[in-house]
Amino acid sequence: MKQLDGESFLEQVSTKAAALRRPEGVTFELTYGCNLRCVHCYNPTHKALPHELTTKEICTLLNQIADFGVLTVTFTGGEPSVRPDIGEILHHARRQGLMTHLMTNATRMTSSFIDLLREAGLSQINVSIYGATEAVYERMTAVPGSYRQFRRGLLNLADAELPALVRMPVTTINSEEIQACRQLVESLHMKFQYCLEITTTITGDRTPLQYRLTPEGKVRIDQELLPMREPPLVRESCSANQSFIECACGQSQFAITPYGEMNLCTAFPIPRYDLRSGTVQEGWDVLKQTVDEAHPTARHECPTCESRPHCRQGRSDAWLETGDMSSCLPHYKEWAELEYRTHALLDPRRSA
Repeated sequence: MKQLDGESFLEQVSTKAAALRRPEGVTFELTYGCNLRCVHCYNPTHKALPHELTTKEICTLLNQIADFGVLTVTFTGGEPSVRPDIGEILHHARRQGLMTHLMTNATRMTSSFIDLLREAGLSQINVSIYGATEAVYERMTAVPGSYRQFRRGLLNLADAELPALVRMPVTTINSEEIQACRQLVESLHMKFQYCLEITTTITGDRTPLQYRLTPEGKVRIDQELLPMREPPLVRESCSANQSFIECACGQSQFAITPYGEMNLCTAFPIPRYDLRSGTVQEGWDVLKQTVDEAHPTARHECPTCESRPHCRQGRSDAWLETGDMSSCLPHYKEWAELEYRTHALLDPRRSA
């Protein structure tokens, strides 16, 4: 009997789900509340507002998600652990047979919380790391004492030997500490990745972009550290679905906000379908329609751009910054052109 590792299995499930236009994964933002104030964050607020979903509403949605055949739910925020009902939510997801992932800053990763994660049978814990030193970490988080809490939480998680991935959003503040962060994480026998994408907030506020590296800086880091980076988007497979919105949004994945809005993804906050007045299945039909009815405008340059295979701009990036999914953002174009030239130089087929 052929056996697959977990990653390959999920990849196959995602491919089949996209072909069938059925969702296999949901990213569920449980709260916008957070104990940190990260300068690069794309969330609209760090506060848990009164109109966030209740425990009962979340569990009802988890029932619908499971009944609809979704395989994986990724809980995120804000910081999910600030919800006092997080244990009840995680246990309910497990009872529904959902594979559960958690995105966390690890500052609240106490021994009792780790016991909860173990009991809830989490499949993956994704931890954010913002720096290797106290000064840099707390310049990122803007909260004194957060570095000490993070280090303690990370050590607790490593000792527990739970399935964890530590991921670093790279900015102008912490870019010189990538290697130190990698060494810290790998010394604890945990997996390290880094991410270069910094976006506007989901309301279009461009403030986080002041911490984004230049295209030249991104290419330099990729050249030095590419084996550590998560695989880039594969444009060939994306374009095969013949959809203007090429990613998994509305094809096999979706997102839910703390206010019960069902969207294409956390960074693509449309169509804001209200799950308090409808169902997940009805919302999925609206998401599919949103994707199917999205068409390029006159600003669409992608089909004729030779750098397109190396471009990491998504429709969401263009929509958030300009309101037009077809827009070609100068930052991403320059980044793609630099990547293209780098790959062209390495191509053994190029002329001498």
